[in-house]
Amino acid sequence: MTYIFLCFVGIEAVVNRATNPLNKDVEWDNINAFCDQLNKELEGPPLATRLLAHKIQSPQEWEAIQALTVLEACMKNCGKRFHDEVGKFRFLNELIKVVSPKYLGNRTPEKVKSKILELMYSWTLGLPEEVKITEAYQMLKKQGIVKCDPKLPDDAPFPLPPPRPKNAIFDDEEKSKMLARLLKSSHPEDLRAANKLIKEMVQEDQKRMEKISKRVHAIEEVNNNVKLLTDMVTNYTNGEMTESSEDLMKELYQRCERMRPMLFRLASDTEDNDEALAEILQANDNLTQVINLYKQIVKGEEINGETMAGSLRGSTSALLDLSGLDMPPANPAYPAIPTFSGGSSATVPEQSSSVSLLDDELMSLVNILSYFMPLLLLILGNILPVTVYDQHGFRVLFHFAKDSLPDRPDVLVVVISMLSTAPLPIRNIIFQSAVPKVMKVKLQPPSGTELPPFNPIVPPTAITQVLLLANPQKEKVRLRYKLTFTMADQTYNEMGDVDQFPPPESWGNL
Repeated sequence: MTYIFLCFVGIEAVVNRATNPLNKDVEWDNINAFCDQLNKELEGPPLATRLLAHKIQSPQEWEAIQALTVLEACMKNCGKRFHDEVGKFRFLNELIKVVSPKYLGNRTPEKVKSKILELMYSWTLGLPEEVKITEAYQMLKKQGIVKCDPKLPDDAPFPLPPPRPKNAIFDDEEKSKMLARLLKSSHPEDLRAANKLIKEMVQEDQKRMEKISKRVHAIEEVNNNVKLLTDMVTNYTNGEMTESSEDLMKELYQRCERMRPMLFRLASDTEDNDEALAEILQANDNLTQVINLYKQIVKGEEINGETMAGSLRGSTSALLDLSGLDMPPANPAYPAIPTFSGGSSATVPEQSSSVSLLDDELMSLVNILSYFMPLLLLILGNILPVTVYDQHGFRVLFHFAKDSLPDRPDVLVVVISMLSTAPLPIRNIIFQSAVPKVMKVKLQPPSGTELPPFNPIVPPTAITQVLLLANPQKEKVRLRYKLTFTMADQTYNEMGDVDQFPPPESWGNL
């Protein structure tokens, strides 16, 4: 905790000096110091990209230009680890928002927008293996934001990173170096060690391939069931269905419901893989749409419009789709998680045009979806925790962090802790939450989904999860939750309300 906190503070201090709007010239000493610090710190690149994204979106032109100069220097001097962070949709989306007229583009100086497009174009040439950068740039061209490729200055190109090994089992640099050293040795014990290491690396690769195969088959199964259920609901709407077919449709709907925890587990296992996570989120989006369609058309339920924020949310791994911005806004930035339902209606739900659709009228709320708050950086306030749920030996508590997000005093940071005193293991734990439309809630991935049987001899195990709650209008908060878990082969679906939140005016200083 101390290491990450000091790393964050140190990097933030240097970037603040390098981008200070009062600087008369480019502060190359501070920029070089910033690059040196990123190269030393393990957590440097992910922390740096978050800080730079915030600076680049500054309304002050000179501060944004300086931040882009820092970014350019880091791309030239900080190597593969930094390239990987910039090459993620999570960061590229922040750049897209600055140049797009549907987001911040109309308020961004032309000099800043031109510099961003120049950098992105230079990266497509200098880093062809970072395919997401090329995809983002090509999308901007298709949308007419890039009219023609910018003319690059002479110093734009930068050295390419060393090529990666073609075989995935040798991606571990330390093991590859050790293996090369052992194979060069003439000692029998070194050769035996090399043989053992190769076997271990092959086994790791096999496990990785098994994970990929499992994910591919799971997504294929979800998509097949979604297509079949969609066809059956359509036939039901047209009156072309027998009683036996209705029973089959009901079984198919229940099967789709059971697939949600599976997608959640897959997302937890692949949160560092942007492409895989995007596929899972899209499958979840399709699954949610057809489930809601069944509820409305067949069961006659009304989806009441409240936005659920489930544990599958919390990734901006999908690229912002600018083509759908003139369409009616769907649930922004992430695939829909089912809402609480009630009443009766047979209205067909609108289809989401993108897993990453943003509406500029919701920017004050949606901005929290780009944040990721490391648990180790949080300091809890002096307010006592609130008990959200306490039944069957399973407790869920809300703890309130002392500080809010940077420059967002309207955002409350909540640490959810889940503990068990039950004699049986608790599995498949999923916590979801909903707030009124004037607010926005985001759940980051939990630390786990299972709790072991309680043992009074050892310290209890806990699951932790960070919840971000944006309340720009400072309304009284009413949060609804849905908690599902399995104990002794019985699945529990619990719902409830929480209104014991600190006053909105005190957020950021608890």
